[in-house]
Amino acid sequence: MTYRVNANPNMIKWARKNARFEFDDLPKSLNNAHLWESGDLKPTWNDLRNLAKKYKRPPVFYLRSDPPKIEKIDFIEFRSDSKIDKFSPDLNLEINKAKFRRNIYLNIHEENNMNITDFSKNLIANKINNNQKTIKNIAKTIRNLLNISLETQSQWIENDNGNKDYNHSKFLYEWKEAISQLGILIFETENVLESEMSGLSIYYDKYPIILLNGKNKPNRRIFTLIHELVHLMMGISTICDVDIDNKKEFLCNQIAFEVLVPLESLNNAKISKNKFVKDHENEEWTSRELGTLSHIYGVSKQTMIIQLYKLKKTSKTFKDLTINSLKEYNLILKNKEKERQKKSNGGAMAPVQKVKKYDGKPFSRFIVSAYENGFIGPTEFKRYLNLHINLIDSLHDEIFKL
Repeated sequence: MTYRVNANPNMIKWARKNARFEFDDLPKSLNNAHLWESGDLKPTWNDLRNLAKKYKRPPVFYLRSDPPKIEKIDFIEFRSDSKIDKFSPDLNLEINKAKFRRNIYLNIHEENNMNITDFSKNLIANKINNNQKTIKNIAKTIRNLLNISLETQSQWIENDNGNKDYNHSKFLYEWKEAISQLGILIFETENVLESEMSGLSIYYDKYPIILLNGKNKPNRRIFTLIHELVHLMMGISTICDVDIDNKKEFLCNQIAFEVLVPLESLNNAKISKNKFVKDHENEEWTSRELGTLSHIYGVSKQTMIIQLYKLKKTSKTFKDLTINSLKEYNLILKNKEKERQKKSNGGAMAPVQKVKKYDGKPFSRFIVSAYENGFIGPTEFKRYLNLHINLIDSLHDEIFKL
């Protein structure tokens, strides 16, 4: 005899809607979902477990009488018009996970009388206007807040092992560390498509959130990170396509360019042993020259040619040709990587590395410290980081290394 559970049809429907699934999106194991929602058929415990896997709500959730109160966030859309109506279940899940992490972070602080950082003191909304002087001043303000000198930034080309990191992943982690010090929680998405969004920001006075698309290359994530920081300093929640052709995002893009590659610094940057940018008279720049400059600042060649154009060190024609060429080249590399992954038999990221990447080192360090100081137990540790307590030593070594 099949035992059926007296689940609440309204809760099953709410969970699907909240997870942003239509019936056509559901697997065969949930073929009867429409009957469970209408109340014409009661689910089994196995059905509830299958619902839990898809909707990311535990089986007992569907026994509740009322749905939980969900905070509504009014995102300002800076994506292309064709994407505004598209809000995938994967992105919805990542936003919910980010808010869940923030609640954990805030609750542990409050329960243990820890100092809570007020980010609102960094707001600059009343200083914003679209001119070069303002862009330069805001970029300078941001660098001062982060306490990052150009000399320090240039040293990030070396990874933790002392080797040159031409992928610029060390730059990404260092920018994250500095921005986290302002009281911002930074996470990355795991399964959101690159075509859906580059990043988003969720504003709160205390512990606002930046969510980066984890599928993007480090240079893209670095630029998105600074871009979203500007949005938070304006006091708004946004979901963005960080694209140089997005006119809605012009101001934040220009500030991000100036933060990462200040024009005054660039003019005096070395192209070679005895040659500086200011000495370069030809409008054309070789890939090698752009690469040399990109490794000083930890940015893409595309960012470099844009900043060189602002310095009037190249023409608009050459800038546009270079950007188009780089886009084509990057697309080729991306397609090759997709083919490589299809042929690969493994390569899944280790659990500790996943926590480091998607939860971020600052948040992970906080949870590890909370466990080590007795603020949370092993059950909470596993739930908050989705990591078995037996791996805490490996995680500790990874996120606390100097």
